[in-house]
Amino acid sequence: MGLPKYNITCVFEDGATTRFEATAIDTVYTAALRSGLNLETDCREGACGVCMAHCNEGEGDIGDISDEALTPEQEEEGYVLTCQFRPQSDLVLEFGYPLSLLKKEVATLNAKVEALEPVADAVMRLALSTEDKAPAFLPGQYMNITIPGTAEARSYSFANPTAEPGKMEFFIRLLEKGAMSDYLRDRAAVGDEIQLQGPYGQFFLRKPRAGHVLMIAGGTGLAPMLSMLEELAGLDERPQVTVLYGANQPGELFGRERIEAYGDWVQLQRIVVAGDDNWDGPTGFVTDLLNTDTLPDAAATDAYLCGPPPMIEAAQKALAERGVPADRVFAEKFLPSGT
Repeated sequence: MGLPKYNITCVFEDGATTRFEATAIDTVYTAALRSGLNLETDCREGACGVCMAHCNEGEGDIGDISDEALTPEQEEEGYVLTCQFRPQSDLVLEFGYPLSLLKKEVATLNAKVEALEPVADAVMRLALSTEDKAPAFLPGQYMNITIPGTAEARSYSFANPTAEPGKMEFFIRLLEKGAMSDYLRDRAAVGDEIQLQGPYGQFFLRKPRAGHVLMIAGGTGLAPMLSMLEELAGLDERPQVTVLYGANQPGELFGRERIEAYGDWVQLQRIVVAGDDNWDGPTGFVTDLLNTDTLPDAAATDAYLCGPPPMIEAAQKALAERGVPADRVFAEKFLPSGT
């Protein structure tokens, strides 16, 4: 007698629905893959959160997951990581991205370093060019970049617009010690060959609703916001955009001239945890900038959050308290990478 089979129904943001079968020893991801559906995923170890879905109906085994990829609060609300979740009944799962996103092809690209530019304290701009077919990414998504001379890869969000074929731009925080940080700081050079894979991620710019777009970024979490702003700049009807940007110290901030060049449809406010003698702006946390000026109409706001997990969690809580609909808050946590 074989294992019982369960029906897994997947509902996507664009209303599309797919169905496949799984047994109790399958993860949702592996069962979907067997059926021909390649759900969004990256690490496949329950550590990154890319494969998150909401379980609307049914039960299953949550599996081995990281609290940073799926918080206890999210688990309590019914969210699961499909790379680890195993069904124990029929399931209905809701995904926060359209089925059309899965039509893209994950590409492996060969690129060359075109520019290396320090833009802030411990922040490097890495520009790459490729003669391969450029990836069809959505603003906000990321690539896995293999560190030259190693088999290790790190994930970084695009900062460039989608309309520059063959060009890729990333802003990378240089850690005191780390494989990518050591490479960029000690031996990287223009002309180096680098391999990338992607794009990945459910954090991407949605079609703006009538109203307001709020972007909250911490540190190099500004990078995907820059890609989104470039996309919005090309619209015939641009929404009003507010960018709230925070860092630990003034020297860690970057991108001011680039953002202010858009004109009055984009408003930038910056804040640091600890100022210095040359800092005349506010001090505190980026969520301290939320007020009636930066969030004039919570119900008509689309919010994008990118930065370290504590910042994301604080911002999600603050936005919920102010009435921003949960289904219009999109977040990307910058999780610590291996060294």
